Amino acid sequence: MASRARSLALSALALVVAGALVAFAEGCGSQTSIPDSKLIGALDLKHTARGYEMGGDPFCSIDQLLNDADEVSQANDSAGAAAFVIAGPDGEVGVLAKRPFAPDCTQRAERALKRLERKSG
Repeated sequence: MASRARSLALSALALVVAGALVAFAEGCGSQTSIPDSKLIGALDLKHTARGYEMGGDPFCSIDQLLNDADEVSQANDSAGAAAFVIAGPDGEVGVLAKRPFAPDCTQRAERALKRLERKSG
C-alpha cells in the first residue's frame, strides 16, 4: 500500500512539473524579439561613434535599440532627462532616443516602428 501511495505521489509531482514547464515555455515563446538589423534598416540608422543616427542626422540620435517588449519596458522605467523611448504602438519594439531629437525624426521613427511591429506580429 505504501508503494502505491508513493507511486501516486510521484505521478502527481510529475504532472505538476510538466504543467509548470509548459506554462514557462509558453510565456517565453510569446515574446517577439526583432533583430538589430531589422531595426537599423527600418529606421535608416547609420552607426556613429555615439550610437546611431537616423539618416545620418545628428539631431536624430539613437542611444539604444530595443528589440522586445521587456527592453522597451525597462527603458521606459529608466529613461532620464537626456533620453526618451520611442516605441511601436504595441510596445513590442523601440529605440532609446537622445535629446535633442527633432520632431520630424520622432514621427518618422514612430511610423517605421509601427510598420515593423505589423510585419513581425
